[in-house]
Amino acid sequence: MANIAFLMLLSCVEEIDIDFKIEDHDILAVDGMITNDTTAHRVYISKTRPYFSDKSPIKLSGAIVTISDDYGNIFELSEKGPGIYETEKDVYGVIGRTYYLDIKYDNDYYYAESTMKRKMLTDSLGYKWNSSREQYDILLYAKEPEGIGDNYMWHVYANGKRLTDTFDKIMFIDDEYFDGTYIDGMNVISRRIDYKINELDTIIVDTHSITEESYIFYTGVGAETGFSGGPFDTPPANIQGNISNDAVGLFHASSIAREKVIIYPL
Repeated sequence: MANIAFLMLLSCVEEIDIDFKIEDHDILAVDGMITNDTTAHRVYISKTRPYFSDKSPIKLSGAIVTISDDYGNIFELSEKGPGIYETEKDVYGVIGRTYYLDIKYDNDYYYAESTMKRKMLTDSLGYKWNSSREQYDILLYAKEPEGIGDNYMWHVYANGKRLTDTFDKIMFIDDEYFDGTYIDGMNVISRRIDYKINELDTIIVDTHSITEESYIFYTGVGAETGFSGGPFDTPPANIQGNISNDAVGLFHASSIAREKVIIYPL
């Protein structure tokens, strides 16, 4: 099998024309996602600062936020803190359905939509000791569905704590170079993850199947910011995303395939 790590490097390199703008005014920024997990799904709403400003984004309270789908289901979100809006805990998305985000704030309306894509067919996780890094590698075994156009990102958790808490620690890939193949042990631990996995740690890996516009958005933000910052930081204003009315940011649907492994002494 071809070297997946090499293929991933090839597939993630894109030529991105970055236009560093200095904005004269604040712009609404949105970061939201719905998955097939049964959980409270969050939408973060703020206002950006000019790109080179050293001030923090303004978290916006008082918005009216709903998520709906093409089957007529409507989920109202309540504000849990400044700029943080949540669904009820029993909400989950369904693969193949299209989801719509509606925001009303200060007499303006904002809208986005995203369709939840099929999952990667994951089998299991394994692990092996990497002597050069003095670290356990976490290995994913999975079948990538046939048909070009699938895009993925991975979140990794150790004992319930997310290790992929900044862009530089998250792995993104499209399936251009490995469509339909079996992934025979791909290491999903980025070299930028500073946590050293220990024996008896419980490791969970979430394989997110994301839309193409999500993949382009996330890799664009990473390229412009040097893959720094948290996943829910306000994006630079010149990366538009899919929010209407000249807002920035992203709302997307993502299906998750989850695997777990406990690290036992080798």
